[in-house]
Amino acid sequence: MLTQFSNLSVNTDGRYATDSELEFINDYLESMAMRVQTYEKIQANEEAIVQEVDEKMQELNKNDSLFKMDENTKIVCLRDRKNAIKYTSAAMLINDLDRLRDGLLIWLKTIVKAVGYDRFVRTHYPIIQEVIQEYLTPEEAKYILPAFQLDCTILGA
Repeated sequence: MLTQFSNLSVNTDGRYATDSELEFINDYLESMAMRVQTYEKIQANEEAIVQEVDEKMQELNKNDSLFKMDENTKIVCLRDRKNAIKYTSAAMLINDLDRLRDGLLIWLKTIVKAVGYDRFVRTHYPIIQEVIQEYLTPEEAKYILPAFQLDCTILGA
């Protein structure tokens, strides 16, 4: 949304915007209540979501078959997982996946590649998507899943 407003400002410099150029605002306003509801539900269930994702990842990683992490790395991953859920939810709330991609995800991808956790991320983000759907209605999920799919695509590439 912020990216779209910025583009609108640049593209309409010195003139009024057309109806088609303003359409994204109406689309957002129509979806705003559901976006807020989805955001608040994820916020209220964040700890349970993170815990369930962690349990599923541990189950998949029996005997360190996917990845090895010391305790400090596990703490960092937990922090990053919570932040990813927060930032992804915020991007969905304001309907600005471009900002998510160009900010957090590009930066995080650099870190993931540097520490060699590509395989972890390719497994991790589909599990987040699976778990988060358990806490949302199908209507709510349709707003957040594209954002988590973007996470998975960028970070797992």
